[in-house]
Amino acid sequence: MKTKTIRLPDDILKALKVIEREEKIEEAAAIRKMIKTGFETYVADLYREGRLTLREASRLLDRPLTETIDLFLQKGIKGNLEASDVLTSIERFAGKKSRSMMRT
Repeated sequence: MKTKTIRLPDDILKALKVIEREEKIEEAAAIRKMIKTGFETYVADLYREGRLTLREASRLLDRPLTETIDLFLQKGIKGNLEASDVLTSIERFAGKKSRSMMRT
């Protein structure tokens, strides 16, 4: 773990005090929690906007796919695929499967 020195504005310091008090944790742990939560939200927003795949988001968050899905569901994100995307994928998969079965 690296040590970084940063300047924090008063509103962030006040927010940290709330986290420290509510979570009963020290300042450094509150800062780490705030940064982690912010990064999770940032990655979730990128996923919601379709700028990341689920696999990419999972890799960035260093979580298994199932945990990433759970996190996104907690944040109200059900997915970034349209029904047409899913149908196209199914059709492509079915087409590949049919062709490979014909070869055997």
